[in-house]
Amino acid sequence: MTFSPIAWDKSTLITDSRMFGAEEFGAIYLIEDEKVAMIESGTSFDRDRILAAAKEFGRKPQEIDYLIVSHIHLDHAGGAGFLLEEMRNAKVFVHERGYKHLADPTRLLTSAKAALGASADEFGTMKPIPTDRLVAVKDGQRLELGKRELVFYDSPGHAPHELTIFDTYNKGIYTGDAAGLYLSRDEVLMPIAPAPAFSLEDNMRSLDRMLELQPRALFFSHYGPHTNPRAVVTIQKMQYAEWADFVQRRRGQDSKESMTEELYRDLGIRIKAYEPGFVKKRIRDSVEGLIVYHQRLEDAARRI
Repeated sequence: MTFSPIAWDKSTLITDSRMFGAEEFGAIYLIEDEKVAMIESGTSFDRDRILAAAKEFGRKPQEIDYLIVSHIHLDHAGGAGFLLEEMRNAKVFVHERGYKHLADPTRLLTSAKAALGASADEFGTMKPIPTDRLVAVKDGQRLELGKRELVFYDSPGHAPHELTIFDTYNKGIYTGDAAGLYLSRDEVLMPIAPAPAFSLEDNMRSLDRMLELQPRALFFSHYGPHTNPRAVVTIQKMQYAEWADFVQRRRGQDSKESMTEELYRDLGIRIKAYEPGFVKKRIRDSVEGLIVYHQRLEDAARRI
């Protein structure tokens, strides 16, 4: 396993962390410039594979200057503290709302366990990161690497601590989970709406904001580049709205499992390369998140 360049920019590379044991689900990006940046850290279980890929490519861990996490969920930031053990010169860039949780992940780990339930174990854990190695990122902040800058955008919806990152050189946007999932082996787009803080309205605005930047591609953390951003946004806005409406209509009468099965049947005919059980876990996370989202709206309405 190593890092391989994307087709139109040889200095932007990708490797597959084999997250959750699945092929082409966990993407880690490496940007080679005067300064070297890695985007996403995977789970704590992915550490050794990520470091091995960097070494196979010829990049020593201590040569990496920046480690950027799109948000603080365990499949994006869980590996950060463990990677820093060898990335001795790297600083971690994280949304300002997530900064304190990487410095002390105690509350985050408790919340993740509650939200993920039986799936929590496969997401691993976190290690505290010293504050002198953390950088809190604000909307519009820029990071100069050399011939390119990375521009950070506040992109809530999936989570309130979500960043998307625009590369001024290759015109791609690193989406984190703000544009949902791209099951690239089957070329299928899928929403992801996790508990406890998913917001449909914010997610829609974040999708629109990506298009305003006129990107050449969207770099999904799950998984890889998609070169038709307008199609992604059109499809995902429709699917997010449909899933939210479906869960709202059915949550009082159907179980999470039956709703998961029905949503999977709609997608499953197009999914051949990913195991049904694996996909259903992702869908069930969204069903749970959308139930919590609608309950939160109801609770707010009662307080008015």
